[in-house]
Amino acid sequence: MKLLTRYLLGHLRRPWLYVMAGFSLIAILVDLFEHFVDFLEAGTPLGQILLYYAVLLPTYMPYLLPISLLLALLYAMWQLGKNSELTAMRACGLSLTQLITPYVLTGTAAALILLAINEGFNPWATHWTRQFESQQGPAHASRAYLAVNLAFKNVVGRRIWRIDTFDPRPSMSYEMRRVHLTQQRPDGSDEFQMDADRGRWLDGHWWFENAETRYFTTNNTPRGGVESTPNLELPMLSETPRDFINEIKDSEERSAAEILRFIETHPGISREARNRLMVDFHYRLAAPWLCIIVILVGVPFGMHTGRRGMGMGILLAMLTFFGYYILMGVCLAYGKRGVLPPPVAGWLPAGVFFVLGLVMMRRIR
Repeated sequence: MKLLTRYLLGHLRRPWLYVMAGFSLIAILVDLFEHFVDFLEAGTPLGQILLYYAVLLPTYMPYLLPISLLLALLYAMWQLGKNSELTAMRACGLSLTQLITPYVLTGTAAALILLAINEGFNPWATHWTRQFESQQGPAHASRAYLAVNLAFKNVVGRRIWRIDTFDPRPSMSYEMRRVHLTQQRPDGSDEFQMDADRGRWLDGHWWFENAETRYFTTNNTPRGGVESTPNLELPMLSETPRDFINEIKDSEERSAAEILRFIETHPGISREARNRLMVDFHYRLAAPWLCIIVILVGVPFGMHTGRRGMGMGILLAMLTFFGYYILMGVCLAYGKRGVLPPPVAGWLPAGVFFVLGLVMMRRIR
């Protein structure tokens, strides 16, 4: 790494750590004030509370990371401008591109990291923290984890599931209770129906206990008697625990990949529901790139702070930042109403402010 790059990033790193730590502490305190009484009434151990906040904090990263980068960049640019270091660097022949490249690369890395967190960790973390919250307070019960009366139709596999209770925890082997499974033929007739007291995911496939299976002819009349099996292994079932967990999740608990998976397994959903899901899909992919946008917008405003003081530059930068969220809210609302196509609703705010950032950068050359 070049000496100049280390120097510029050093001005960004320290204020970013301070801002991130401050915002993270505020987020934890706000949530703690909301749930403190519930934790006391439930007698939640300190270790569980710490685990809860360790899992919860990354779910705030889509909001904390861009704003912390923006504020840290404004402070770094103010420091460099206040000491006339930017002027000295330009006088030594360094181009604006050379000066902002470390910051743009930092924003790109932050966007990729945030995209990975949003896709790989946050959907699970959001679901887990909500389940944890539901177990606290005077109504605390172990059944808070359970999904009740779960119905799932695998159109491709031609299978219909009805499950009284489903436990989404791996530690419980994704236990099902009182399972009714119908396997259909391509013509829509029932091939067999199975009722089981219990189902568990073991060794990569489903095992059922006390299963009773009834086979049917193509006319849906019973064929033979009921077959009873104390332990029934069905490795041919393509459904995995992820399919059932995705079924019980709220929309904000799904990653972009899980949204596509949900649409794939529900080809019969309405056009309106599909449209809303596709808006969420494009928004999930577009939102992390705000980390690059705040760099492109922050550099021009940061140079303004260096010449005329921090106040006006920070104010303009924050107004631009919140303008992005206002436009994003409007686009999402109109997208889910069907006024805007899903790709436009998801990507338009990022595209508009990316172009705005490039225009502002060009004006300071």
